[in-house]
Amino acid sequence: MGQAHFLFDDLSLPIMTSAHAILENKIRQIFEDEGVVLLDLTVSGHGSRQILRAIGDRRQGSLTIDDCVRLSRDIQRIIAEFRLIAGDYRLEVTSPGLDYPLREEWQFAKNLGRLLKINLPGERGPREVSGRLTAADADGITLTVDGKEVRPRYAELLSVRILPEFKSPRMESKE
Repeated sequence: MGQAHFLFDDLSLPIMTSAHAILENKIRQIFEDEGVVLLDLTVSGHGSRQILRAIGDRRQGSLTIDDCVRLSRDIQRIIAEFRLIAGDYRLEVTSPGLDYPLREEWQFAKNLGRLLKINLPGERGPREVSGRLTAADADGITLTVDGKEVRPRYAELLSVRILPEFKSPRMESKE
């Protein structure tokens, strides 16, 4: 799949051009030091309404609230130390939600057994397939859809999202 990508939505922010690269590299290092993969980094807004949002996850286990607090403090410290953002800003450090797309091979391996919705190329445009993720390897994934296996390669996946699953209290008491 590829490396994490970084998107600076609004390059007119009062952040110096070289500060973009410094900010990205420093945040990536902070995340790596904590065993967290930086999935996305965005800076948007103007003036005192700047928003810096960092999304990260662990290859194994989950990103906790305590992790997010610790990462936020470290990021705020480097922003102040290196004067990377002029003026006020809002910092959000978060884990990916259910609506966050899966892109990396390790994300698929981490989510084995989950229900996924994938979009694949079709003759008349993208087609949507939903099924249970039963395998993930270097080539692609395997979904079980209505008792049959679908095996798209990573390069074929246009988008992939985890579908929420809810069990009723009655179902849980029978298990």
